[in-house]
Amino acid sequence: MLAAQVFAVAIFIGMFIMIVLDKIERHYVTLGSGILTLVIVFGICMRDGSAIVNTLAFKQFFTKDFWYQVTESESSGINWATILFIAGMMLMVEGMAKAGFFRWL
Repeated sequence: MLAAQVFAVAIFIGMFIMIVLDKIERHYVTLGSGILTLVIVFGICMRDGSAIVNTLAFKQFFTKDFWYQVTESESSGINWATILFIAGMMLMVEGMAKAGFFRWL
């Protein structure tokens, strides 16, 4: 477990340094770091394929509680509802910018 923690911190620090240096575009750095984390930390160090599946949490999409959530719930792994909400807001703002809304404002 110690090796997994060391590799996770090393990947994070490497990602942070590469983003600050700005030699490679940020989205490539973050995607590469995410893949490295899945492969090295979960796959090699922990040897736990179920940890990868639980962290990605794709099965949340197929539950009723994902789309119609009334109460606060605890989540393990990626909160896809938040990711979809932010992506939708980014698309909406981009469309409003192309339509000239912010120049009008």
